[in-house]
Amino acid sequence: MCEIQIKIDDRKTTPFLNANDIYQDGTTPMYRDADGTLWAMSGHSHTGHIGMFSGTSTDDLTEVYPIQTNFCVGHADFAYSGIRYPEGVKARGSLWPFGLYICPNTHRFFCFFHNETAWNGKGTGYDAYGLCQTPAFDLDFRHIGLMHSDDEGRNWTFDRWVVTAEEVCFTDKFNPGAGDVPGQKGNVISLGSGDFSMFADDDYIYLFYNIFRARLGADWLRNCDVYVARTRKRNDGMMGDFVKYYEGTFCEAGNLGRETSITENMWHPRVLFLKKQGIYMMTGSLFDPNSRTTEMIRHETALRFSLDLIHWSDPVFVTNEGKPFGNHYVAAIADGTISQPYVVENDKLSFFLNHNGTDVVRYTAHIE
Repeated sequence: MCEIQIKIDDRKTTPFLNANDIYQDGTTPMYRDADGTLWAMSGHSHTGHIGMFSGTSTDDLTEVYPIQTNFCVGHADFAYSGIRYPEGVKARGSLWPFGLYICPNTHRFFCFFHNETAWNGKGTGYDAYGLCQTPAFDLDFRHIGLMHSDDEGRNWTFDRWVVTAEEVCFTDKFNPGAGDVPGQKGNVISLGSGDFSMFADDDYIYLFYNIFRARLGADWLRNCDVYVARTRKRNDGMMGDFVKYYEGTFCEAGNLGRETSITENMWHPRVLFLKKQGIYMMTGSLFDPNSRTTEMIRHETALRFSLDLIHWSDPVFVTNEGKPFGNHYVAAIADGTISQPYVVENDKLSFFLNHNGTDVVRYTAHIE
């Protein structure tokens, strides 16, 4: 595997700004449709608005309209069309768009989104200990949901939950309505599947996602590893079920199936294919398992490389002018007007950096 070095070039503004009522919280999803238009989504559902953006490249993305949903978010009695989490618990809270795919034949838009049980629950939010307004040290539970649009992202319909961790989304300290299902026991728990990005090749759509494991009582995140699930591409405007990678093969159900991590200590993983080099590159922020403070997600961009999307190298860190480079969220996106945003054709790419609900700043870069 060849050695890859990335040089940061120029800082640029983006349209993903608080001044535009966009409060991006996570990495920015983008996809190029069959006609060559690049689309992006930014924002989340409980601060500002979620906007659809389009352009020819990352240089000229502009907002075309705010999205509308044909379902509500928030309170568990009304949210997500009454479709429960796979554990049988009523769904609740906000949505954060992290993955965008557009069917080349039907032009149907699909959005994969992150959801948490404690944020914007309107009195029904909960974490590992019970009902809450905001979670104790982020100790609430994640799922990945799917919605679709048939009018280029103006209006969205909720479909279902597509990726759920093996462990259920509550503990034995609080049952949010799952009946006789016992919650997670012990001092170390899983916080569910989320904090993800999307990648696609000729045959499959992949979701690379995180699972936090936390130590209760001490209230700190013990580790943050990367997992992957995939579904076969279709050409009829339908989206199949996801299958998780487990012990050497894709074989477990996307919802409640077992999963094997493919790399450790990588926050908000994002995968690109470097076409000239013929290898895959994963970017993300460094997770420090030895830290017990809010600085456990460090503002240092880590790169890992792979030939098969499963086995990844040790991390290499990006610097700028001799200093660590990064932020809480790092989205690496290919520049250009032809390729998908996760295929680097000409050694040029950009890093889109932001924190929770802050302006997104773009840095152009190139591979040396």
